[in-house]
Amino acid sequence: METKELYTAINEAIMELDKERLDQLTEQAIAQNVNVMEAVEMAYTPGIRSIGEKFEEGEIFVPELIHAGMMIKEAISTLEEQLKTGQAAKKGKFLIGTVEGDIHDIGKDLVSTMLATRGIEVIDVGVDCPAVKFIDAAVENDVDIIGASCLLTTTAPELVKIVDLLKERDLRDKFYFVVGGAAIEEEWAKSIGTDGFAGDLQEAVKLALSLLEKKEGGA
Repeated sequence: METKELYTAINEAIMELDKERLDQLTEQAIAQNVNVMEAVEMAYTPGIRSIGEKFEEGEIFVPELIHAGMMIKEAISTLEEQLKTGQAAKKGKFLIGTVEGDIHDIGKDLVSTMLATRGIEVIDVGVDCPAVKFIDAAVENDVDIIGASCLLTTTAPELVKIVDLLKERDLRDKFYFVVGGAAIEEEWAKSIGTDGFAGDLQEAVKLALSLLEKKEGGA
């Protein structure tokens, strides 16, 4: 199978939520020694976007969204593991988690997968994550960006705690801090001192890439 045809087939398997077919095609991609970043960009990422659009339009629901996220994440991990030598250098490190009191992880996991497809190393600290855990993990892993997800209005104050703790530890200038989730509005995010807000998957990736470029440029 030609590379272009293979990428189209991978995209279609994702859109059809066909894990068995996706696994077979991923193994074929490994056998053909494809360029990892090219494959992710041309085959897996369009599938991820299509799944996100289907969910937003009500064509699929939460169970299908969870299934899609898991199978895509597994496929990309397999591809990267088997073709490590062909990977491009990582663009940066992004720490992500859901704030304390909130156990939602679907959006967080999909953002993680999307970021990984763009060559960003992701450190996932999970759900129900206290402010101190975000910051300790960020320091330990020497990340570039801390990203916090908040789906419940009642847990929004946890984002303020993260900003305050960064200031207390004199770390506010060391990390970019970005937020997202249904409970957050962009103006409020700005008012508490974050470095950015993302309302969906595409915005999250665009924001991360722009901040990493800004850091690389010394801004």
